[in-house]
Parts: sequence; C-alpha cells; structure tokens
Amino acid sequence: MANLKDVAQMAGVSVATASLALNGKGVNEKTRERVLECARKLHYVPNRGGRTLITGKSNTILMVIINSTRYPNLIEKSTFFYHFMQEILHVANLHNYNFHLAVVEWENPLLLEFFRRKVQDKSNDGMIIIPQYRREYSFLSDLRDFPTVMLNPWQECGGIPSVLVNHGLGAKSVALHLIENGYREIAVIHGPNDHHDGFCRKTAFLETLARAGISIPEEFQFESDFTTQSGYEGAKQILSGPTSPDVIFCANDYVAAGAMRFLHEQGLRIPQDIALVGYDNTDVAEALHPRLTTVGGVLKEVGRALGTLLFDVMGKVEPVGIQKEIVPQLVERESCPPK
Repeated sequence: MANLKDVAQMAGVSVATASLALNGKGVNEKTRERVLECARKLHYVPNRGGRTLITGKSNTILMVIINSTRYPNLIEKSTFFYHFMQEILHVANLHNYNFHLAVVEWENPLLLEFFRRKVQDKSNDGMIIIPQYRREYSFLSDLRDFPTVMLNPWQECGGIPSVLVNHGLGAKSVALHLIENGYREIAVIHGPNDHHDGFCRKTAFLETLARAGISIPEEFQFESDFTTQSGYEGAKQILSGPTSPDVIFCANDYVAAGAMRFLHEQGLRIPQDIALVGYDNTDVAEALHPRLTTVGGVLKEVGRALGTLLFDVMGKVEPVGIQKEIVPQLVERESCPPK
C-alpha cells in the first residue's frame, strides 16, 4: 500500500509539501493538482491515525444518544433521529470531518467511563449529546474542557452550549388549535413521563387546556413509549370506556399512526368520528390517510443547529453557556379540521 512518502517521490516534492497539498492548504494550485493526481494513481489512502498523532486532531465528531433500558431504542423503531444525523453529517462534511454515532444507556454502570474514555482517547474532537431522559447528568465533570453541545438538557449543564426545542410552545399550539376549533372531549396519548421532551409536551398541553377550563379525565390519558404499538394500545384503552373523545393528541407521529390503525379497525372515520393530532412532522405524517395534523418541521433545522453550534464551539466562536432556541410550528392537515 502506498504511503505519503511514495506520493511525494512521484510528485517530486517533499513529504511536508505533499501533506499540505493533500490537506488543501499551503501550496499553489499547480503543485496541489500534481500531488492529488499522484495520490490517485497510487491509490493512496491517508492514515488518519498518523494524522491524529501529528495534529492532535481526529477530524471526527461524535453524536451520543442516551437511551433507557425501560424503553425501545428509537433509532431502531423510527426515522426520527435520521433527520438530525443527515444534517449533522452535512455540516461535518463542509468542515471535512467524519461523523460517528454512539448509543449508550442510562442504566449502564460504565456510562461515566464511556464519556471519560471518549474525552481522553482523542477519537473525536467534539461531541453532541442527546440525553433524552430526566436523569442526573453525572458525566458533566468529564466534559468541562471538552467541546460539547447538548440537545434539550432538562437541568443546568455546567455552561455547556445547547440547542433547545421549545416543545412547550409546540404542545400549546395544539391545545389552542383544538379549543379554537370546537373540540372539548379531548384525549392524550403522551410520551414517557421521565422523557424530557415528552414531559414538556404533556405538561404544556394539559396546562393550556386547564386555563381554558378543560380538564382531561384519567381514562382519557395514556402513557406511550413513542412507538406505533403503544399508540395502538393507547387508542384501544381510551376507547374501551363508556364515553369516547372527539380528538386524540398523540406524543409523536408514530404513536398517531398506531392509534389510527386501531381506529380504522373499529370502523371509525377520521376525522368525521374522531380527529387525530401527532407531533414531530416526520415522513409518517404525510404518508397516513388522512394526512396527519402535527407539530414540527424542525428536525433538520435542529440537526443543522447542533452541528453548526459544535463547530463554533470547537473554533471558540461561541461563548460558554449559549443556548439556541427553536420553536416548532403547528402543521394543519386533514386529520383534525374545525368541527
């Protein structure tokens, strides 16, 4: 296998010049093109490990999603995180960086060791953390001097910059939409109570309705795990009682898809017999029939913001503690029209 010295000899330049040319800096265009052509002919592949030793950088960023053993791995169950990753990868490519993904669990006794190792082993130059659940951030001390950004932290995170999606306003927009359009018998299939996004959505939704004098009885509430199957089970339980709601607000679009499947099986028409609202505006929302009223349209924006903020932090452009807020919007479709 050809090495950098082989490329330099073929191009008639020094090893240092060949290295600069391959990294796109410090040489004129004619020399750079000659070095690149020689590298192609020799099928030269840069040794990233060697580059790390020389520069102290890995040219890699890492996104860490922290799951819980209590709930399914949503990376396997949905395309939700795909939209984040697509945009983060795009930002990484613009900076000539690799993008890696790691999934760990809160219950893992080696969780602290995982973060400590990722900071110390120089395998990445910066980290995006998606903690998801309302647990204590015991790993923060290991990240104090390491370029890190977080998505939707629920507690003070030691000045680590973060991107905040205001799910409270998103859920409030659903509640106001239902009130303004004449819905009064309202049910909710909410997310896990210890999931931060799910907690924010549920709390804001119920509080907004309460301020309008509308309360949701316990039999019209169901805790999902964000999966299609839990949406199916939620709709089944809610409709098993003596009375039925005229609308169900679901924790996400996948939950809404499961609820819709049960409603169709029961011969109920959407929205004529019962209306349905989802959340996140994923690809599922457009594919359902009728198309789903939902909240969101910001998944790619969130990924772009996370990637951009991390590179700003790595380049010391952004100050410690900065927070970028994104507000999701209601997307009205056929599943929840005015009554």
